[in-house]
Amino acid sequence: MTAQQIIDLALSNTHTKAAQITAENLLMFFNISRKAVGRYILAEVDENFFFQIWKRDAVASQENGEYPYPEADNDSAGMLKCLGMKVKGLSTETYHINATEVDIKTLARDWSYYLSNQSKNEPIYYIADESIFLAPQFVAGDLPDSPSGNNQLKLYGIAKLIDLTASAAASAILIPDDHQQVISVGMEEYIYKARGKRNEALTAKQDFEFQLNDMKSKMTNRDESKGTASIPDDTNLQFGE
Repeated sequence: MTAQQIIDLALSNTHTKAAQITAENLLMFFNISRKAVGRYILAEVDENFFFQIWKRDAVASQENGEYPYPEADNDSAGMLKCLGMKVKGLSTETYHINATEVDIKTLARDWSYYLSNQSKNEPIYYIADESIFLAPQFVAGDLPDSPSGNNQLKLYGIAKLIDLTASAAASAILIPDDHQQVISVGMEEYIYKARGKRNEALTAKQDFEFQLNDMKSKMTNRDESKGTASIPDDTNLQFGE
């Protein structure tokens, strides 16, 4: 489904004419609901949905080795969570190697030591404030003569869902095809509120919560009954000889 088709479905489900809600508000409701569905998938399904790989340019003498999370642009979504990093220490190398995430609080020395002395064959990084801090620092000799576009860093992570336009194609929705209609259900609460129908809005909110849980069950193919099993305690059983 395209973004506009999802919006049209929400209008149909609420028996609302397009003229009753501004196009700007409908788009806002769509993006609010889509992000809510995305957050639910990340929190409850936990299957690394929205995984993406970003390429970043290494920079010589980057202060503290800090590289902010990628931001959204016309070609790529922004990063919500970093899952890993690979590095080419020298521009002449063919392959990236794994960098190891560390806890800066447990390092034996100050971070400045690692920026200068950490082996290029064993890069390390830590994450703070939506930035990645990498050691060792790159120096000019590590980079090509024209460093722009060197792509010596690869980041692996979860993409941040950004606002879409009503003309967004189905491929930009990112929510699995079989569950994109849940976005329209999430929109219903806001459409009803905009029309002053508070009771219908409450019912729509409850339906949205049900649809989210049903989506979770289908996406994980797991029993969501919260049932548990254990071995019976046979301590007090008496056995005949």
